[in-house]
Amino acid sequence: MPKVKEITSLLQKYLSPYVKQVIFLAVILISYNALQVLFPQILRIYVEAVSAPSLDVKVLLYSSIIYIGMSVIFRALYILLQKISQELAWATTNNLRIDMTRHCINLDMTFHNRKKTGDMIERIDGDASTLSEFFSTFIHYFIGSFFLVLGILVAVFIEGWVYGLLFLAFIMIALTAFYFVRKIASPLWKKVRESTTALFGSIEESISGLEDIRGNGAEPFIMKRFHEVSQINFKDKNKAMIYSRIYYIINVLMGAMINLGILMISYYFAGYLTTSSGTLYMLLTYGTNLLRPLRLILWQLEQLQNSMANIDRVNEYFSLESKIVDKGTKAFPVEEVNLSFENVNFGYSEDAFVLKGVSFSIPHGRTLGLIGRTGSGKTTLARLLFRLYDPNEGAIKINGIDIRNFKLKELRANVSYITQEVELFKASIKDNVTFFNKNYSEKKVEAIVNEVGLGSWLEQLPKGLETEIYSEDCGLSAGEEQLLALSRAFLKNPKIVILDEASSRLDPATEQQIDLALEKLLLGRTGIIIAHRLSTLHKVDDILILSKGEILEYGPREELLRNPNSHFSRLLQKGAEEILI
Repeated sequence: MPKVKEITSLLQKYLSPYVKQVIFLAVILISYNALQVLFPQILRIYVEAVSAPSLDVKVLLYSSIIYIGMSVIFRALYILLQKISQELAWATTNNLRIDMTRHCINLDMTFHNRKKTGDMIERIDGDASTLSEFFSTFIHYFIGSFFLVLGILVAVFIEGWVYGLLFLAFIMIALTAFYFVRKIASPLWKKVRESTTALFGSIEESISGLEDIRGNGAEPFIMKRFHEVSQINFKDKNKAMIYSRIYYIINVLMGAMINLGILMISYYFAGYLTTSSGTLYMLLTYGTNLLRPLRLILWQLEQLQNSMANIDRVNEYFSLESKIVDKGTKAFPVEEVNLSFENVNFGYSEDAFVLKGVSFSIPHGRTLGLIGRTGSGKTTLARLLFRLYDPNEGAIKINGIDIRNFKLKELRANVSYITQEVELFKASIKDNVTFFNKNYSEKKVEAIVNEVGLGSWLEQLPKGLETEIYSEDCGLSAGEEQLLALSRAFLKNPKIVILDEASSRLDPATEQQIDLALEKLLLGRTGIIIAHRLSTLHKVDDILILSKGEILEYGPREELLRNPNSHFSRLLQKGAEEILI
């Protein structure tokens, strides 16, 4: 459980920009609950006027007008209270979501490799949503209910200490009864949430793995598993609902108890208290009005416990630190960029290196072709250059400066990494190319899309750059996806370009189109092409062959071609399409 200081610190951080709204909310809350205490008082005046020997029309008229006016104000205050508390809750927790998302993005890849996407969504959105619900209801329900109960107690004690003691005893008994019922029902509802999470997790896995499920004819088995998980969820919900009905039975019994107590005291203490019909009606109304705030107080205390757990998770999440430390101060080179790896050792775990003693250099304007078997460390090498990870030993340098000395944002702004699997968003083509950066003009984006060879394709789309990807009007092939990824790189105008097996799933015609676009992109830039097929290496300047994380062969492409004993030359002589070392 987090300490009170941690809770108040989090609340202060996200509520401090909204001080005026908090004060306004407090004023509305006080007024709202004051009216709830005053309503029975007005009704008492009305009832006493009606039951008086001589009917006072003015009293009836004025009390009716006051009651109707107060009712209108009460409803207006309720709407305002709900609106402001909801807006305040969502404003604060949306800021929390932004901070959590930014923190998640800035954490290194070792963290993301350990955590599933669903876990991150649950952490960022689930915890924030729970806190939003708590923030929006706690002020209204808990604090409001507490002051309402206090106001009713004060009003009843003023009326008579005997009634005051009755109400005080009733509050204690009701709270105890409600507490024990909730103590039984709450674990059951917790179990429901767990089984519901398992159910949605099963659905998510089934949908995401639909291709494999259908390909292996596993639909009946998946559906059987789904029914099993659904049945568990149904049984948990059914049991929780049955036990929760006890709560409503207790509610009815408590209402009957307080009404019976008021009637008995007014009867047996009639000589001492001289309780009028209006006073009796007022007391019965107060007794009925007590039950709801008492239930809400207990409910919010339980919500407080859950929210404290959420706050604990949030604080724990923010305490995570990225292993990629951004302390660079050097300015990134403006013109020529010479890249070198110097005795680089790296492993995803401490006891197994993926790269071992890797050293090579790429002068400005030259392109390195990187080949090797799957698992040889090709993609890892590219990730190190982009600082998704840092080497365990050795250094990666640009113009003789360790890349850790550059600001991380500036380094990544000057390195373009085009992966085999292109991530596209359900958004317009322009937003996909610009990554939602509104600073780029449509004319600029259109010129780049034309430059990579997608001009004729773009002209066929009904809305041009504003056509939404994945809509009926815009189904993309693998080649078109890769060309859009190259468009992003052109727009970024990087100093270093890394192409990670981007043409491995393309047909020869589309690959040729990619080559033409890539040739334009690499012009005057330092480049690395991670190859899956030898045909993609015909225009590189140097070749580096990796085997089990070590350099098997490295040198200028032309020299390796002229040497019949080189591994690269032998691969070409064999006519191997796929690279096998």
